[in-house]
Order: sequence, then structure tokens, then C-alpha cells
Amino acid sequence: MKKLTLSVAALTIAMMSYSQDQCKSLTTDSLQCKNKVKFIEGNDQQHPLCYLHDINYVKPSKNSAVTCSGTTKKGQNCKNKTKNTNQLCYLHNKNN
Repeated sequence: MKKLTLSVAALTIAMMSYSQDQCKSLTTDSLQCKNKVKFIEGNDQQHPLCYLHDINYVKPSKNSAVTCSGTTKKGQNCKNKTKNTNQLCYLHNKNN
């Protein structure tokens, strides 16, 4: 019984430390949005909105993959894709 009480207490504390709330906006059917909103420390939002309803939301940009600019032993262009800024794949990015 003691183990059960301790595990329930630990679970409760863990859930309380993870601060999430439900979006405060309404859907097109006039129902409350069910998306979860994560609170960031230092960001005091009185009415938290999810990414769908927040007009100030900016989707994080991702580096798109490009074809490697290296050449193979046969002298042909490499066909591997890479996201490295130097445009070299893992095979050609070696420091020789």
C-alpha cells in the first residue's frame, strides 16, 4: 500500500511540473479547441492559443536537403543528399 501511495504521489508531482493547458480558442463548430499549449517560462500569456489559432505563430524553418557538391572516384557528381552548410555529404565531409 505504501508503494502505491508513493507512486501516485510521484506521478502527481510529475504531471504538475509539466505545464500544459488547453487552447482557449473555439473551433468553427463553436467547440473548445482540444490542442495542448506548452507554457514557456518568461512568456506570460493570459489566453494561451495553439499554433492553429495564434496569429503570431511562425513555423520554424528547416534546412532543406541539397545534393552533395563532391565528386566520386570515377569523376561523376555525388548523388547523396545533405543538410550541411558546406554542401558536402558524410562521405565527402571528411577532414583529410
